[in-house]
Amino acid sequence: MLPITLSIFACFGWGIADFIGGVKSRSIPTLSILMISSLTGTFLLGLVLLFLDIPFPNDPNLFWALPAGVIGIAAMFLLYQSLAVGTMSILAPISATGVILPVLWGIFFGDALSGLCIFGIVIAILGSLMAVMETDPNKNKQKLTKGVGLAVGSAFFVGLYFITMDTACTHHPIWASMIMRSSTLLLLIPLLFFKKVSINIGKIHLPYILLMGVMDTLAAFCFALATSKGLLSQVAVISSLYPAVTIILSAVIMGERIQRIQMSGVILAITGITLISAF
Repeated sequence: MLPITLSIFACFGWGIADFIGGVKSRSIPTLSILMISSLTGTFLLGLVLLFLDIPFPNDPNLFWALPAGVIGIAAMFLLYQSLAVGTMSILAPISATGVILPVLWGIFFGDALSGLCIFGIVIAILGSLMAVMETDPNKNKQKLTKGVGLAVGSAFFVGLYFITMDTACTHHPIWASMIMRSSTLLLLIPLLFFKKVSINIGKIHLPYILLMGVMDTLAAFCFALATSKGLLSQVAVISSLYPAVTIILSAVIMGERIQRIQMSGVILAITGITLISAF
């Protein structure tokens, strides 16, 4: 029961963080947002490790957190870029379909796949295809919604993140989270210097980005702890339901409206992801 509860917390944390990141990426450089949120997360985890006085363990699996950090920041960058140019309630569920990768990874290493899970995968893919289609009112024909390519790329990296972090978190999830978060800084600092992007975003935006960093870090740690206690296939699927939170926030706060075929696709995608958890 604990892994499921932690996965639900991860779902809500990532959903809130993605909403904030998507909205703020429309007016602030995405790299600046990621840098500040990563600094926030690293500082927060550092305080926890200092308070708990946990020495660095001798565990080779921890170093899988290094590529996980790079993969995770790539997933976030692509997702926030897509949310900045497209409709959140359409694109967020696309990124979550990356959960299919850890499910297939589990199958490759001997996990049994139920008929319900297979049906869920088919439904999720079909829903994703429907969700990214929209009707052009001028030409009365279907076209791909803006930002879909970025969301698909994000989905791929989301799946890889789940796999690598599952390996890293086998025994020491708190240190795996710290290494993962620190590795994002090793990537972002040179990028900011090369791209000449400032992290001076102004007092208006700063509280939101700090909140985003806290929520993303707590979500990542909850996932790390959950996957160390439970099955990756179950934990990854429940955690990946975060688009539902993003969709609710975008509808309530932003007042986003989506077309009927897209809403049907969103519902199918989320339903498919939910069904996968039965495996």
